[in-house]
Amino acid sequence: MKTARKTLLTKAEGQDFDRKAAEYDRRSVANILVSFANADGGTVVIGIKDKQFEGIDHLDSHKINDFLQVGYDLIHPALKVQHEFQMVNVKGKENRILLLTVKASDERIFSNSKDEVYLRIGDESKKLTYEQIESLNYSKDIRSYEQETVETALLEDLDQDLLEQYKGLNHFVADDVWKLLFSRGFANRKMISDDSYVYKLNVAGVLMFAKLPNAFIPGARIRFIRYSGTQAGVGENLDVIKEAMIEGPLPKIIEQADNIVKSQLREFTSLNIETGKFETVSEYPKGTWLEGIVNAVTHRAYNLNGDDIRIIMYDDRIIIHSPGNLPSIVTVDNIRTTHYSRNPNIARALVQFGWVREFGEGVDRMYKNMEKYFLDDPEYVVNNAYTELTLRNNIVMRHSRRKEEISKIINYDLANLNYPERAALIYAYEHKRLRPKEFINSNSKLHASTARKALSNLTNLNLLERHSDSPTSPNTYYTLTKENEH
Repeated sequence: MKTARKTLLTKAEGQDFDRKAAEYDRRSVANILVSFANADGGTVVIGIKDKQFEGIDHLDSHKINDFLQVGYDLIHPALKVQHEFQMVNVKGKENRILLLTVKASDERIFSNSKDEVYLRIGDESKKLTYEQIESLNYSKDIRSYEQETVETALLEDLDQDLLEQYKGLNHFVADDVWKLLFSRGFANRKMISDDSYVYKLNVAGVLMFAKLPNAFIPGARIRFIRYSGTQAGVGENLDVIKEAMIEGPLPKIIEQADNIVKSQLREFTSLNIETGKFETVSEYPKGTWLEGIVNAVTHRAYNLNGDDIRIIMYDDRIIIHSPGNLPSIVTVDNIRTTHYSRNPNIARALVQFGWVREFGEGVDRMYKNMEKYFLDDPEYVVNNAYTELTLRNNIVMRHSRRKEEISKIINYDLANLNYPERAALIYAYEHKRLRPKEFINSNSKLHASTARKALSNLTNLNLLERHSDSPTSPNTYYTLTKENEH
């Protein structure tokens, strides 16, 4: 199945893709392939320079052969590298480019000829420290669970509609679906004689496509609980609004979980400081909870089958609980920029199904979306048994303060105020006291001069009250005027 040539020029370099000029050093190519194999697998294209085809036919045959042999000559242990030549047009003449592809390694760590270990993180191949290599070794032991054979699972156990959709996504038209499943890491092949073999589904294949994965892998499901209030309570005080057990193949349980969460979300009125108008918005940024669900499903440790993924909603927060700690070298401190798939074949399939947009970008997107809503950063609690993500909506503060205080601010025509003035009013009722320096530092769109002018104007309009023991006191602060306060 050939990759579209135009895509090779436009596709963003990232977790599983890179492109290099024909003259690129093959030792550097080896490092890239090592980093792919140690992470999620990937492809490097040789013969593209400045996002234009230059081809490789101007190289001598020895140089091209060196690229083909790089997995054996410069990588330890020897790495199987699939190669493919594709024809391209370069300045009106036929030429070739070379695609080198490696699969993710489930059992071993690869290094270059200098015993240096690389891991693909985003669009870079990072050399690992000794401690990071040890962590990667540990994760490989867990990662291999994705490839364990599930002896009792049959093709008849799979969701046929989902399987047909996956065949379409891969442009697969052959009759023997085992060939697709095996090539994508969802089935294992077992030799039963010198010239005969059988296919068996593995853990990844069952999780992705079985109608009821939980029948084969205990805990392969999502439990949803919605509480009334901010605490769970016990006994007679247990106030569960909605509870659901979500089972099925991974693409479908993600969709079901997303729909259930959306059905429980509330809306509230918020002042948009860009426009000065009140808008109705969800209590969480659109899709933020979905990023958390997708990450939990994609990266959970399915070998810990005494637990399941749980989504717990309270009035003021969502908690997403996933069995297993963070994979490999990913930590709470670097989680926005570092990616490693515990289940790479599952991760790649979920990209195809559209649930994962780009490898490694979901967590960073969550942080940015929460920041846009003026909400707290996502919180992670991690130990050897589980990873928990908490998203806080600040709903209590928003309802109690905005409902009472903003309702009085809107007695003034906000359309007559500029952006810095509206921002100052919001900051004042969010923080009670507005200290000029803190206010200016809180918003990158504000300049000191325009911010101070806004404070002066709002004071003259009697919307803010200035508190100071001298005209130039460093302790000066502002509050909403008495008639605008609750």
